[in-house]
Amino acid sequence: MDFNWIYIIVGILVLFIVYLFGRLHSKPQGDIPTDLIDLYRQVQDLPLRVLQTIQGSINPQKGKMAELLTYAELRYDYDRIIPLGWPIDFIGVKNNERIDFIEVKSGKLAILTDEEKHIKNLIAAGRVHFRLIRVTEEEVHRLVSANTGRD
Repeated sequence: MDFNWIYIIVGILVLFIVYLFGRLHSKPQGDIPTDLIDLYRQVQDLPLRVLQTIQGSINPQKGKMAELLTYAELRYDYDRIIPLGWPIDFIGVKNNERIDFIEVKSGKLAILTDEEKHIKNLIAAGRVHFRLIRVTEEEVHRLVSANTGRD
């Protein structure tokens, strides 16, 4: 049997176990799938950015599986999960409670890169801000006109 098929079979089994574990340890919600087929469909419908996050892992097989399993599990803890991919894997938003920056590491050693350490230190120091940028329609029109060479 090819090793890729073994990874796929093990992955499906692990997803099923994570799904059952999440069902047992979470508050009932209307959007939680009721069977494995619904879970499989949700995995197939993952946003492109989630799939890119999974594919961008350093250790392709372990990293992809770890991030996919983490995404499947995180959906029970947060109201919204925003996949970033790099340098941080996800942002989890729990409405009216908190926003978490989430980095997934597989294997026994969870060693952060220098950039991940830098981000972690900025968050720990409270140097995280919300920034709103407003762009007027005139600015958009001017930018589009400048890039196309016409008014």
